[in-house]
Amino acid sequence: MIEQPIDDIVANGGRNRDGSPRMLSRWTFEYSPAREFVEGYLDGRVLNACAGKTKLTHDGEIIRNDLNPEMDADTHVDVATLGDHFEPQSFDTIVFDPPFDEDKAENMYDRLHAKDVWAALEAFNTLVRTGGTVVSFGWNSWGMKSFPAFERVETTLFTRGPISRDFIVAVDRRTSSSMEDFG
Repeated sequence: MIEQPIDDIVANGGRNRDGSPRMLSRWTFEYSPAREFVEGYLDGRVLNACAGKTKLTHDGEIIRNDLNPEMDADTHVDVATLGDHFEPQSFDTIVFDPPFDEDKAENMYDRLHAKDVWAALEAFNTLVRTGGTVVSFGWNSWGMKSFPAFERVETTLFTRGPISRDFIVAVDRRTSSSMEDFG
């Protein structure tokens, strides 16, 4: 088995530029290091697949999806079905920051979570253009590794301290496409 090297480690804690505490919460992108990290990868037309309440900053179009109908989003569908709602190869960047597990969804997100993460990854495989990027947040670094059209750009570990699980961000770029990808 080939191990995926960690390209960077970002420590939790400290203070933001305005003096406020810098701590990870249930809204990942309110945590400035995570927000700055993901915004550095936004390019072209963006799909924020599990948008939550925090709006990312980008000079292009961002389509916000969130399963919760009470969130300010453009669509409210399960990420597993996003491929049914958008044209193939219609995004340059996809951000995937779902509740990382069922317990987190139960306790923090009104029991709302993707029922089939594999189907979501399959949808991203069809939705991102060649040269486009998928940025995946979670407890593991799997990202788009199952699809041969993708190569790993970066893996970053966000540490959370001695009693909380760290979270991992995998950045994968689509390097090619074939007719089978969109079959």
